[in-house]
Amino acid sequence: MKDKDLTIKVRDNLIMRTQVVGDAPQMFLTIDKNRKYLREWLTWVDNTVTVEDIELSIKKTQGIDKDAKDIILGIFFDNIHVGNLGIHNIDRRRDSAMIGYWLAENYQGKGIMTDCVKAAVNYCFGGLNLNSIHISCAESNKKSRAVPERLNFIQEGILQDGLKYHGIYHNEVVYGIVKRNWNG
Repeated sequence: MKDKDLTIKVRDNLIMRTQVVGDAPQMFLTIDKNRKYLREWLTWVDNTVTVEDIELSIKKTQGIDKDAKDIILGIFFDNIHVGNLGIHNIDRRRDSAMIGYWLAENYQGKGIMTDCVKAAVNYCFGGLNLNSIHISCAESNKKSRAVPERLNFIQEGILQDGLKYHGIYHNEVVYGIVKRNWNG
């Protein structure tokens, strides 16, 4: 049983928080309105076809506990769901995690994701006491790559054909930051 909800205030009108089943209709609407846009880089979009699909996903990741391997946060701008940010593969032996994210197309260019990732990294280093955070993106996904680059993550490498989207391989760029080098 998950025992803790999490809310991170990013700005006055921007929060990230663990989602509840009641968020499913709004989240589905966000995905459905942005389906064509999101599909390019997110393979799960094709399998998310009903509100019930979202409800099931939320039930699996609702709340957090000390042994959580993944924390999924909804991004809410002016109380409207506009995307998600996940802290994935939390490894307590290595004190590391990966961050992934997506944002509705019409909310891009407002610094929302950069600010959310910055807040998530602060939470990872402070609240979770992790030491290293990684973000990976397709080499040709320039918008996604811009986020870790703006936050001074180090490009640690490129995995040839490391990602596969809809039957097409893409080079995977891996970025990282460690606590001692973070000035967020």
